[in-house]
Amino acid sequence: MDTVCLFVDVPVCAFRPRWARQYQETYALPPPATVFGMLLSLAGVDWPEKERYAGVELALALVSEPERCRIFRKFRRVVQYKEEDPLTARRPDYQDLLLGLQFWLWLRDGQAPHSLTERVRAALTPERRPEISRYGGLSLGESSHLVNEVSLKPPEGEGRYLYCDPKGYYQLPVWVQHPRCGPGHSRLGRFSLSPQETLLEPPPGDPRWIVITGPQSGPG
Repeated sequence: MDTVCLFVDVPVCAFRPRWARQYQETYALPPPATVFGMLLSLAGVDWPEKERYAGVELALALVSEPERCRIFRKFRRVVQYKEEDPLTARRPDYQDLLLGLQFWLWLRDGQAPHSLTERVRAALTPERRPEISRYGGLSLGESSHLVNEVSLKPPEGEGRYLYCDPKGYYQLPVWVQHPRCGPGHSRLGRFSLSPQETLLEPPPGDPRWIVITGPQSGPG
């Protein structure tokens, strides 16, 4: 099965858990659903079409633990009532950020009906780039959290792999379903981080491969 290996560098980013409210905390690492969304953006795939690529498989390895910082910024809250003053929908809150996130990413098509690996390869190959139609900067998470580097290269050095673990510490989104994308609910998975190890493509069937399955039919 064809595999694409990428190195990703993001200077500033944040991945807000679904339970975060006033205080905007962050996951300690990028969720699989967020990485999948970055790949779709890179490949010029609009979010209503993402189910065409459900079934792809990802493997993620952190180069090192990113630094954390806390900032004080203004957030816009959704106005619930028309008579509410729009200014009350804006208020300052704290937000946690990750600094210097670097990770390796392996991608293969798995059971997806369309090839995301081919689109990603085309987006990163200068002579094939005209095959891809996209606009805007490439982000990981919030639109302001721009990716500094995403490049095709063989893995080197060591890292810590995210792997599927039913009793794992990290509960992360694997698929985020928007109501306008059709019926179904988002999916969560449990994961752990491996000890530091040499970076190699995981073998087939290894728990380090994360399957990006589509929306679940039951309650989210």
